[in-house]
Amino acid sequence: MHKWQFFKSARCVQAKVETGEDLLALKELDKKLWTVLSAPTTGVRFDAATLKLLDADGDGRVRVPEVLAAVDWMAARFKKLDFLFAGKDEIPLEEVRDDTPEGQALLKSFKKLLERAGKPDAATLLLADVTEAVAPFNAQAFNGDGVVTVKSTADAAVADAVAAIAAAEGTVPDRNGEDGIDQAKADAFFADVAARLAWKADAQAAAVMGDKTADAYAAFKAAEAKIDEFFTPPEDLPLVSDAPDPVLPLTAGVHPLWRAKFRAFAEAVVAPATEITRDGWEAVKAKFAPYEAWLAAEAGQSVAGLSDDALAAFAKDGKAQAAVNELIAKDLALADEYERLVDCERAVRYAANLVRWLHNYVNQANLYDPKRDGVFRTGDLYIDGRVCRLCFEVADEGAHSALAARSKCCLLYAKLTRPAAGEAREVCAVVTAGSTAGLYAGRNGLFIDCDGKDWEAVVSKVVEAQVSLKEAFWAPWAKIANTISEQCKKFLSSKQDAAVAQVGDKATAAAAAPKAEAPSGAALASSVAALGVGVGMAGAAIGGLIGLVAGLPLWKVLAGVAAVILIVSLPSVILAWFKLRARDLGAILNAGGWAVNRPLTFSMGLARTFTYPAKMPLGSAVARDPYASYGWLKLLILLLVLAGAALGVCWKLGVCPFSCCKKQAAPAACSEQACEAPAPAAAAAPAPEAKK
Repeated sequence: MHKWQFFKSARCVQAKVETGEDLLALKELDKKLWTVLSAPTTGVRFDAATLKLLDADGDGRVRVPEVLAAVDWMAARFKKLDFLFAGKDEIPLEEVRDDTPEGQALLKSFKKLLERAGKPDAATLLLADVTEAVAPFNAQAFNGDGVVTVKSTADAAVADAVAAIAAAEGTVPDRNGEDGIDQAKADAFFADVAARLAWKADAQAAAVMGDKTADAYAAFKAAEAKIDEFFTPPEDLPLVSDAPDPVLPLTAGVHPLWRAKFRAFAEAVVAPATEITRDGWEAVKAKFAPYEAWLAAEAGQSVAGLSDDALAAFAKDGKAQAAVNELIAKDLALADEYERLVDCERAVRYAANLVRWLHNYVNQANLYDPKRDGVFRTGDLYIDGRVCRLCFEVADEGAHSALAARSKCCLLYAKLTRPAAGEAREVCAVVTAGSTAGLYAGRNGLFIDCDGKDWEAVVSKVVEAQVSLKEAFWAPWAKIANTISEQCKKFLSSKQDAAVAQVGDKATAAAAAPKAEAPSGAALASSVAALGVGVGMAGAAIGGLIGLVAGLPLWKVLAGVAAVILIVSLPSVILAWFKLRARDLGAILNAGGWAVNRPLTFSMGLARTFTYPAKMPLGSAVARDPYASYGWLKLLILLLVLAGAALGVCWKLGVCPFSCCKKQAAPAACSEQACEAPAPAAAAAPAPEAKK
């Protein structure tokens, strides 16, 4: 029993795959502990040839049994699998097993390839050695795939047969890039030829009017629908009627739209008659029934374009079929040699890429290692002063976003274009650091794919979610500021509307009045008093706040301010902390077609490796902005200092609004009368006790 080692990252415990023994024991690892159970072969940044080899059934997906089959294939041919962790596209010959038939056959193929490459004494087989041998082999007319083309033979008759088969049955691609035919196409063609000839042999028995049958049948079909309509009795006709059977004239009195068709029918089918009865019409339909049945049984339609002579030539003595079959067999004779080349390529590509695939499949070691990339990462999105490195390929934005939203991550969907090349694609970028305030649909950015190509990026959709505790801390204050701002706008707007309306009313009244009256002194005094009350209330509020904290030590004042900040921000931060811990990249991968078996959570520390905000380089300096204006700031600071000094002086002198709140042994609150009343006389101090 293999002793497995596990690693833990961002609360996700996964099996380590670090040695050849780990690879051999994968079949023993419980499938519930595999991070991925199935993955697509498209939309990933991985060697396409290796994925094609892993996808044994060619359905576009790599499942657990196919991964295990790849490991077993390597285990049967190599002594130990530790060399796979080097990830090199080369294999030392000393690693090949010589105690198994599979290993012996592979070693023989390796040596033959090295001889063909002019390196018979080499101790290592390179991927380049394999590809240099595979490419010219595939380019040959005969390359073992069972597909032949017109260029596969110098015999003109056989080449004509191949061309006829391709035209009738369609083509299949040859490994050399040409379109050709295989055994299935050839068999279908010659079967269709035989069926077509047999069907044509029955034509004479079905020709009820000899050579004129086809033309007569065409005239019959052209008029059939309308004549049937004439002889079809209405639904309300009695079962028994004394009315004579109808007779349809075919040449005289016919509607102009049908006159030509009826006349052609009369001349080709019932001539010399110029009219037809119901019984006559039924007799005509019965007459053409055998011919109609023969047409319905038409066979070999794929070769209908061939003449009778060509059909007979292809069917004669079976020589043409035998020649084509011989040509295909000659190509298939090289299938074993091709398979040996494929085995060599499989071995070297697995050596280079299999472990990397396992580190994105059995576990997600590459995802949790900032120095390595996951196979699903497609590039970097630069936007809003940051770079989002965790970008996924998207086929359908609507379907993807519906499922990816369960990841609880902030997602940007962007449409990418390269106008010069006429290319377009879509990606989903995960935002894990910074702020979401500057992210919105329609914003432009730049995408650099993993191959270094740049793309124009336009955000098409934003799935909002908090990305940091810092943003969560300031979120309540931002809401408070927005609320105050909106209320102030509403208040000022209402006052402005009221003032405009009042001015309009007064202007109307002034125009209608014979003489304008000057404002009375009482009204002016009332306005001034109201203004004074407002200023007094504001001053009292400020004074009350200063009076509340004036007698407290500085640390208590600071503690109170901190308490207020915590009361407002702490719930938001705690809630955001739980949400950030619940983020799961597995939902995004599932939306892309992956069968992710376990949650792929990530910590806030790891999140900062997925999204990098802009930072000034070390040692850089920022020059002063020559256009910056700080006058308003200086004025604001000066006003605040003067207001503070004035309030301090008022406090020390006990002047209103602090006359009732002067620090003394007095009640906490006093009325206006209490402030004006004289202070009571101090109680007489007791006389000192006489000395004895």
